[in-house]
Amino acid sequence: MLISEEDNMKHALVFVAVCVGLWPVAAQAGGHREARVGGTLSTDVVPCSSLCTESDWDGPLEGTSSFTLISLEDLAIPNASISKFHGDLVLSTPRGDLIGQDTGIWDLETGAYVDVYTVTSGTGDYAGATALIILSGTLDPVTGHGDSQYRGLVSTPRRR
Repeated sequence: MLISEEDNMKHALVFVAVCVGLWPVAAQAGGHREARVGGTLSTDVVPCSSLCTESDWDGPLEGTSSFTLISLEDLAIPNASISKFHGDLVLSTPRGDLIGQDTGIWDLETGAYVDVYTVTSGTGDYAGATALIILSGTLDPVTGHGDSQYRGLVSTPRRR
């Protein structure tokens, strides 16, 4: 049975939805404040030795992010140009930085993508933060521009 490109993207979205659904349960450790976040971002490819982007985020995480590609792997799906990517992502906001890894699926023909931004540390008000943020949208591989949405949960230690 052949699986279509559309089915692959649906499976990826279901996987991401399950991850987002489970995250609030995992993040409810004592002594942390949790904030649901969601908004939009506009992305442009910028020069570097691999693939790098800068994005302007709007919404509760208003700021600018920098992404640096670590790996890009063709998934070898017949009649499709879908790749898995992984990289470092730092979102700088007026309240501090959210530092983590970004992993996702990108359709190099349409520019559609979905990814998971896993925050493992932070600075300023985000010191000790963890988060799981889902991003979806487009990044056109020809023009280097994209528009996307984000949604997730940010957990920060309670300050005494």
